[in-house]
Amino acid sequence: MIIRLKKIASASVVRRNIAMTLGRQILAAFAQLLLVVLIARELGPEGNGYYAMAILVPTMLTNFLNLGVGPATVYYVSRGEFNIHQAISENLQLAFMIATIGIIGALPALYFFGGYLFPNVPNTLLYIGLISFPLSLLLAYLKSILQGIEDFGAFNLTVLVPPYINLIGVAVVIYGFDLGIFGAMFAYVIGQASGLLIVGILLVKKKHTKSNDPKTVAVRDYKKRTLNYGWKAHLSNILAFINYRSDIFLVNFFMNPAVTGIYVIAVQIAEKLWMLSQAASAVLLPRLSAMHHDPQARSSLTNKGFIIVSVITAVGSIIAAILLWWLVGPVFGNDYSAALPAFLYLLPGIIAGAGSRIYSNCIAAAGKPEWNMYISLAVVTINIVGNILLIPELDIIGAALATSIAYCANAAIKRMLIKKYL
Repeated sequence: MIIRLKKIASASVVRRNIAMTLGRQILAAFAQLLLVVLIARELGPEGNGYYAMAILVPTMLTNFLNLGVGPATVYYVSRGEFNIHQAISENLQLAFMIATIGIIGALPALYFFGGYLFPNVPNTLLYIGLISFPLSLLLAYLKSILQGIEDFGAFNLTVLVPPYINLIGVAVVIYGFDLGIFGAMFAYVIGQASGLLIVGILLVKKKHTKSNDPKTVAVRDYKKRTLNYGWKAHLSNILAFINYRSDIFLVNFFMNPAVTGIYVIAVQIAEKLWMLSQAASAVLLPRLSAMHHDPQARSSLTNKGFIIVSVITAVGSIIAAILLWWLVGPVFGNDYSAALPAFLYLLPGIIAGAGSRIYSNCIAAAGKPEWNMYISLAVVTINIVGNILLIPELDIIGAALATSIAYCANAAIKRMLIKKYL
């Protein structure tokens, strides 16, 4: 009876945390939607394309150079092997070193090759985007500590603040000062800085309340263990990021920023359908990691999560398709009408991607992050080859189709491995 009550209480906590995180996702999505509409209408397809490509710079660097420290922090903190004191101190050091290396490498790359890698995009915008890279990296490292201790009230706050500060900043610089795309990029930097300030304040409070926590691991072992687990998760995340963003990059490469700006609208709206899977993923990763002594219960929770997330995402996709058919012109403008068919071709992949995110967390929680890496390598190959073949023939429809095929392959492979080996 006691064990059953504990399971019920645990399930209740998981549901509450998912609901809380989903609420945050919805609020953040609302801010991001307003931001997308504001930039799309006021700056036009070309300005929207510029903004998307400039934001891609810090996003790429954060994903390519984070070395998996965030997922490793969640994994070890949730298992009780690292404490808050260690995580704060060591993650600060790692962020400083990695950010320094990233900026030293990125500056000459943008100066000499920016025109080739980002055709028609002003280099100044790329430099402004680069400013936010250290902020984004440190924010990712520190908020993972809150996720690891399953304090989702604080964790959600650190994720919710940046988009709203960004939205307010963009509205001010566009309507108040008429600074256009350059002002919008500075507002993005300020949004990241505000998130970092919030997470810093929250962690200082946590550090004081947890002052009696024992040091579970010698400090000298922290970086070694974190990076040993993290590089496997890191390579998987790099490949997943390429999988998520290669279509945007290749549309801009084969077409132009104006077409990219239209396609980005379809992608941004489609990815909002991942809100539930992202919320469930954030909550389930530390919980599944803590269940390392009970693989059967971990598998059961994973399967339930997959079914619920996939079904709800499918229903949401149908509703979103109907709404977008009516609203794409009135909300974004007639110039964005081509975003609707691209959105429809993205939907099968979005549904598959929602479920596969739950599978990814099960694999990582089982201590097998390299499995995600191998799968991602195969899937990103499918995606890039598909985009290269289909974009010249079908324009943004080809990009959407190739992306959906890749996401579906990702879900199928992970389901097979989990069913057979975990």
